[in-house]
Amino acid sequence: MSNVAYKSNLEPNRVHREAEQPKKQILRRGQMTLGEKLIITIALAIVLVVAFRIISVQAQIYTVNQEIQTKETKILEQQKSNEDLKVEVKDLGRYERILKIAKEKGLKLDGDNVKVVDGQ
Repeated sequence: MSNVAYKSNLEPNRVHREAEQPKKQILRRGQMTLGEKLIITIALAIVLVVAFRIISVQAQIYTVNQEIQTKETKILEQQKSNEDLKVEVKDLGRYERILKIAKEKGLKLDGDNVKVVDGQ
């Protein structure tokens, strides 16, 4: 056998390798970290709670305003009714009307027996 065709295992394999350079991390700006996701989630939850509260308060204010308007309408109707009754009391309390009804009932006007009362 010839020495040329035979390789010995004693000799180390020498393969030319390039020196490994550390890999550079490529930062992807499109991805969010867990902390950022948590902060955004909490912020959205707070915004939703505040929005719900604002809408709730506005609904309560609307309801109260409707009740106030209803009460004011009832008050105006009652005031009108009171004014109508006052006019009717003045009309029914006229001296001429009372004198006419008294004469119809057979009463006589005696000037010495009349007392004047101020209606307050």
